Amino acid sequence: MDKLKLRYLIREAIENVANVTSKFSVGDKVTTVDGDTAFVTMAEHPFYTVELEETGTSKSFNFKDLAPFQEKVIAKTSEGIKLQEGANASPGLLFHQTHNKPLSECVFRIGSKSYVEFYAEARELFNEGILKINELDRDLIRKTDVGEYGLFESKKVPLDIPFINENIEEKKKKSTKKDPPIGKPKRGGSKAYYVYVRDPKTKRIKKVSFGSGGLRAKINNPKARRAFAARHKCSQKNDRTKASYWSCRLPRYAKALGLGANKNTFW
Repeated sequence: MDKLKLRYLIREAIENVANVTSKFSVGDKVTTVDGDTAFVTMAEHPFYTVELEETGTSKSFNFKDLAPFQEKVIAKTSEGIKLQEGANASPGLLFHQTHNKPLSECVFRIGSKSYVEFYAEARELFNEGILKINELDRDLIRKTDVGEYGLFESKKVPLDIPFINENIEEKKKKSTKKDPPIGKPKRGGSKAYYVYVRDPKTKRIKKVSFGSGGLRAKINNPKARRAFAARHKCSQKNDRTKASYWSCRLPRYAKALGLGANKNTFW
């Protein structure tokens, strides 16, 4: 028996088992052995030329490397969840089952404790095979961290949800409120002067009050400035959130504070 006849017999056996059409015709939609969708443009059984749907390029295949195209059945994404009979589940999951609601339509407020616990429970029951869910919900459970916790700045926070701790009114206030000028000393406050600074650790703005009326009388006295700088160790005062930093550097802001010309010096 020659090889060609043997090949046809093998193909015929495969066709009978797989229940596929023995030949393709020009225009038939097929799937190649590489997983590409294509249309037959030339048929000389058992050899076929096809045009790949995605790229438009032509390729040749043997019959055994082609299969009839079948539309992929897409799972419904609106179908609800189904718990195993007798499963011990929370009222939230039971509500979803009763009302045919998928996990993606969680009844709890996004970011709330109940919301996080709802997905944590769903993930646990799904992994145990107790909960059946649709394709969209499977992606939600498998490909996201919703229902999980992580650490952010040493605090335990829920993952994969937006930060929504601020209500709309608070956001409106923040959007209209402007930050005060940073690093620009002014007269007044609980002491002679004050300045707003941003704390590098907390990133928050704080008001620093400093100085006294007696400083003004000595600002033009070099000897008094040197004595003050030595006594208060001004060269070591580098924390902008402390009153001592600004007191030591007061002469540098003299003009803005109405104390005369600026002097690039410590007291």
